[in-house]
Amino acid sequence: MVHDERHDDQEGRNPPGPLSPTAPTHASATQLLSSLADRSSAQRMALLALYARHHAGTPHLAGVLRQLETGGHGHFAVHMATAARETDALTRYLAGPDPALRRNALRGVRLVSDDAVPPLLVDAPTGLRRALYRTLYHGRRLALADGLLARVRDEYGDADAAALLPACSPERVADALPGLAHAVQSWRRLARRHPDAVLTRVGELGEDEARSLPWRRALQALDPVRPQQVAGLLRERDPNRFSFPHAHRALHGEGDRTHYPVRYPAVFAGDWSLRTLRRTMRSDPASALRVLRAMPPETRQVHLDRLRETAGSRSATLLLPYLELLPPEEAVREARRALDRMGGFQERSPRADPNTDLDAVAVLPYTEAAPRLEDAASSGDTDRRARGLSRLVEATARTGDADRLARVLTERVERTRAERDPVRLALIRALCGVRPVLLARAGLHPSETPGGQAALDGRHTAPGGAGPLARLLIAAVEARDCSADTRRALRDLAARILRHPGTASDEAASAWGLEVYARLMERFGVQGLGTWGRPEHVPPWWDTRRGRRTASERYLDQVLPPGREHDLYRRLRPALDAAKHRGAHGLAVRLAWELGGRSGHLHGLADDHVVPAIRHDPDSDTALRAAHWYLAHPDRARRAHALVDADPATGRIAPVWAVLARDGAPATLERILDSAEEARRTDGRVWVPPIGPSTARDWPERTCERVAARLEAIAADQGCAPEDRESAIGALGNLAGTVDLLAPLLAGPDIVIREAAMSALGRCDEPERALELITRHADGSQSRAAGPALGRCSRWVRPSRSGPVLGRILDGPAKVTLRKSAARLLEQHRPPGAVDHLAAVLAVPGLHRDVRAAVAGSLMRAADHPAALEALAGRVPAFTDLETQTAVLQVAPAQCPPERRRRAAEVVRALPGPERHHWRLTGWIARWVPWSDQNVDEVVDAACDPRVPGLEAMSAFETLVHAGLARSRVIEVALRLLDFIPRPDQGVPPRRPAGERADDACPRLSRVLRLLDTEADRENEVCGPFSMQAKRVLDRLAARPEFAPRALRMLGSEISRRVRAVEGAPTPEWLAERLLVGARLLSHCPEDRQIGILVDPVHACYGGEGRVPSEVLERAVARLLRSSKGGSGGEGVMAGLVALEIIERRGHSADWAAPWPELLAGAGETGHEAVTLAAWRLAVA
Repeated sequence: MVHDERHDDQEGRNPPGPLSPTAPTHASATQLLSSLADRSSAQRMALLALYARHHAGTPHLAGVLRQLETGGHGHFAVHMATAARETDALTRYLAGPDPALRRNALRGVRLVSDDAVPPLLVDAPTGLRRALYRTLYHGRRLALADGLLARVRDEYGDADAAALLPACSPERVADALPGLAHAVQSWRRLARRHPDAVLTRVGELGEDEARSLPWRRALQALDPVRPQQVAGLLRERDPNRFSFPHAHRALHGEGDRTHYPVRYPAVFAGDWSLRTLRRTMRSDPASALRVLRAMPPETRQVHLDRLRETAGSRSATLLLPYLELLPPEEAVREARRALDRMGGFQERSPRADPNTDLDAVAVLPYTEAAPRLEDAASSGDTDRRARGLSRLVEATARTGDADRLARVLTERVERTRAERDPVRLALIRALCGVRPVLLARAGLHPSETPGGQAALDGRHTAPGGAGPLARLLIAAVEARDCSADTRRALRDLAARILRHPGTASDEAASAWGLEVYARLMERFGVQGLGTWGRPEHVPPWWDTRRGRRTASERYLDQVLPPGREHDLYRRLRPALDAAKHRGAHGLAVRLAWELGGRSGHLHGLADDHVVPAIRHDPDSDTALRAAHWYLAHPDRARRAHALVDADPATGRIAPVWAVLARDGAPATLERILDSAEEARRTDGRVWVPPIGPSTARDWPERTCERVAARLEAIAADQGCAPEDRESAIGALGNLAGTVDLLAPLLAGPDIVIREAAMSALGRCDEPERALELITRHADGSQSRAAGPALGRCSRWVRPSRSGPVLGRILDGPAKVTLRKSAARLLEQHRPPGAVDHLAAVLAVPGLHRDVRAAVAGSLMRAADHPAALEALAGRVPAFTDLETQTAVLQVAPAQCPPERRRRAAEVVRALPGPERHHWRLTGWIARWVPWSDQNVDEVVDAACDPRVPGLEAMSAFETLVHAGLARSRVIEVALRLLDFIPRPDQGVPPRRPAGERADDACPRLSRVLRLLDTEADRENEVCGPFSMQAKRVLDRLAARPEFAPRALRMLGSEISRRVRAVEGAPTPEWLAERLLVGARLLSHCPEDRQIGILVDPVHACYGGEGRVPSEVLERAVARLLRSSKGGSGGEGVMAGLVALEIIERRGHSADWAAPWPELLAGAGETGHEAVTLAAWRLAVA
């Protein structure tokens, strides 16, 4: 934690100046405050703390504290009592009737005993209670929190108790967590403080309950704290990288059959999946190269061999981006193979890239590749010329000969002066891939490299000399069509040279890198640098919200070698001076931002350029950015005073005002306000001083009155823009004692002003008075702003005062919107009698529908109170409207206390049929089934009974299965429904509309089969309970030809599960047997598209990725062909077609290597005409 010296200032540890050994003693608190009226807020608080420490323990200090307390300066009294360690006064403040004073006294909780804190809870507003819980958490007052937990739960409900729980001891958390988990809102805080207690509780739960809310949120909070343990709890169900990134990394950190080790870069954010890497190697070579380059040669060779194997005939072109990773001989061989293939393919396909051959040519031996690349670099086609030039540079750099590279650069750079921007861009990007030391020898020291072997000797070469890099820079910068991409490429090239250890110390190389930035800024101004506000670092690996990790451009302070910022500033000084004389200060400010903290050492940058930028136009964005940089300094107060002394208009800049609001004397603030008034009179510019909640708390009364008068004048001026008036009213609400100023605005003619005043009242320092005003003026068109204001205000009003007010609003005749807000606030804040009042309102005859819905929903959320569910149970038969039922059912079982879920389930089951149906009601009702009085047998019978509505019955059954209460009954429901469905030989029934078929047995069976497949897919065991049930159901379905399509899909899922299984991989015999079953099913549904259901799990249709070893597939296909040859009818034909589909996919992937041509020939000998014709077409096509 970084120590902030401002805290020392306020508590008197760092006095602002020399003090007299005999500090004066003031007669009263009023005299004390008057003596400090001309001081800044920071100095005033520091001197008050010193005064309190000097008089600590004396009756004089006790009297001053009493006077401050009764005079409306309670926060000064708390500050002095805390500095002097006056525990008696702090105890009195904590038990006092003023909620604001009690909240200020929370900072002294660390000084008082445990007995002094419980009185704070007496009639404490919700905001004060939550602030106390946070104070106990940060102060680690474990024993005190343990003692308060039971009282808080009894008086204010489970939500408050759950908020206090993180502050308790581990033993108390372990004991109370099972009963409070439903009300926990901040699992992250609980997991950080008590990870072991939360882990122990989650480990005691079953697998299904641990995956449900709220425990899933608990595991997500534990993920960064205890990743190994979370991975152990979720091992049966692999944690995904989005919800559990740290556990996912811990589980697969060393690599396995589906992930590569995490010591290598992730393909995307937190993704080390082999499947993603292999797909990326096909679609995004640049991202894949970043991963493969970090791997050792033997590891990346495995991935390249797999790409070559699975891509088949396309492997020659797909391997082109990765030829640099192969051994030289193998790379040349693959390049020649790619050229042979592309010669015919590019002629046949007009959509192919006509310049891909240059990528392969660049890998050939240099003597063979150079002439062809030089011809391409001189081509008349711009795209081919750009590609040829870049590949020529890459091939030349690969030789390592600096002289040869220098000759190529010298020749080609001369031509770039008349080239188009894309060609120059291609050349510069190609140079970014050259080793910096080699590039410096060839481009900056061409005369010093005989034979390309001379080392850099550090001698200075002028940036504008005859080197090819210097001429390239001039050509690119001076070109009229120089694009943003070209400027970025130049900066990347300069950054590589400046950051590389082999060139950073070389004077010529560093000088050229600085010259790049200097010329770009001189020619293009701020556009010569990177994007404003770009991230300084790449996001962390676990940040999955931003998608792919983009390599953002580095700032200048991350690029320049130490000390070279002075050289860059000296080089740019004439350009900065010229821009300043023109009134353009953006470049200087941007340079300061780019250099970061290193710019503070540049003599003259701040005083000669940044300060004039602030003073030139204080209302501009340039001045705002300049002030942010200028005041990010330890001496910010002196700098801000200097700015205002030179020009009071600079005080209107937000950073300047923020500093002076704390460190400026009242006279300084008044000068700024006078300047703003003058600007308003002269040119009509309105400035609203930004006032935060704590900005004006320490101001003297005269400053507060002056600022309030200015804000009031702006708010009342109808000539001002509406947004300025709204801002003024909002700032007025943050000042002390402004309720009387806001009250008249509630009755004004402008609805915008009335709503702004209503919103400001919700944030004022007198919430009880504001609550009455909001209630009195809530009717009318401003009622939409009354609800949010009521919520903010009631958070800080004592329950004894807020309860009657909210009750009156709920009783009416207020607007419905406000009554609904009052119902929700009564449940949230729990003033005395709140639940009883909600129950009484629910029983009122003729209650408005929306109000009844809000009251019923509030009672359902207050289920921890004994009277809430009883009130709902007495009135539930009248809940026939959709709104009320939705409000009740939106409360999930996970939000209800465990001991009351059965009673809540009875309320849900007693709900009558709604007047209007909504599709979500069925699922909401079904999630309460595990706690209802229905047993599993009743739910199973209802799922199989067509007289019971199918949607409700099946939703209830699925809920029991997900809860783990009916896992073994899925097969029973499936077989009973299957037996109930008539066979085709009994006649074809008439087709009915879809709405009338929802309760039939066939739709129910389809839903059960989907459930069975889904649960079986989630198992990691081949012989898991759901997998075995699915196999038995599949055997029954296969016996009925009318269900062949559905059985075929289940069979495809079974094969896919076996292929993906870690243990129990498919054997040739098992795979052939299941494929033959599929062939028999296909004979009853011979559509060609259905064959893919069987073949896709063993070999992908697109992408060519083999999922089953070639030997297994070979033996399975051979058996299929034998069965096809010996079989007759449709089953024999389909067996041959399935084998032929596998032969086609695998043959293409293997580029028709043995044994697939032989198997294809064998398919033509099965004796079935359809198979023979298909095999002939495949062989000849």
